[in-house]
Amino acid sequence: MRKMRRAILVLAVLLLASCSREESTEVSFSIVAADFPSYDAARAVMGGTDGITMLLPPGTESHSYDPTPRDMVLLSECDLVVYTGGPSDEWVRTILSSLDDPPASFALTDQVELLAEEHREGMEEEEDHGHDVHSIDEHVWTSPANEIRIIESLAETISSLDPERGKGCMENAEAYISRIEAVDARIRGIVENAERHTLIFASRFPLLYFVREYGLDYYAAFPGCAEETEPSARTVAFLIDKARELDVPCILMIELSSPMIARVIAEEVGCEVRVFNTMHNATAADFRSGRDYVDMMEENADVLMEALN
Repeated sequence: MRKMRRAILVLAVLLLASCSREESTEVSFSIVAADFPSYDAARAVMGGTDGITMLLPPGTESHSYDPTPRDMVLLSECDLVVYTGGPSDEWVRTILSSLDDPPASFALTDQVELLAEEHREGMEEEEDHGHDVHSIDEHVWTSPANEIRIIESLAETISSLDPERGKGCMENAEAYISRIEAVDARIRGIVENAERHTLIFASRFPLLYFVREYGLDYYAAFPGCAEETEPSARTVAFLIDKARELDVPCILMIELSSPMIARVIAEEVGCEVRVFNTMHNATAADFRSGRDYVDMMEENADVLMEALN
């Protein structure tokens, strides 16, 4: 049903979007980012937010977002579209393919080796909500190594589209990559010296690339792009038993998710609840303050230190 609504929206707005970028009065290089990971990468390479628009409102659930007519017009008029390239923003490809003169585009998922979503022991069985339950895991940026490749590729793309910005973009990318490398080294040190190597998430788990990168194990209520939000009693009981068996110091949940189930499990086990940032979106407060990928990954390192010891 959501796909149908999006298709109708695309058809309804094509006349609005048909105005070419040449008709725009904007003369500077403009980027439209579909979500926060795309926005953050563009901001890092450009060295600021001038000319960058993020479509997904801060604090919004990324997997259920529907584009507005204004979004579609912005996509038709910009110089570059940056987006995830997975199930949550497949509408971007639909809109771009509908345009006679589409802007350049950059999909994060095109820059790295992809993994398929996993269904682990204890997870809820997924229903078919319009996409393959064994589809790719789109959350490629959760691995700092992947994020480095994304930043490098985006800097090259922008430099090729706007050569005058090339040198500055490459310098900005190098500076940001240095920060990513520093937090990556910190996380590797935490994992290497940890007492435990298993995480328990009482929510979706869009962190497959992260745990694969650092050799960690996990249990969770749902895989990364699951639309369900309330696990069954069976799943909750399984996670409680696993948490007790492993004697975990905290139960984890992802940002912008309901804390209810995490609190129930933590109370039964006698531990704390901690938030682990997937960075698929930022809270309104974090967005306003300018917090970036590295800031949030540093916070994750603090949580990881507690969760693994």
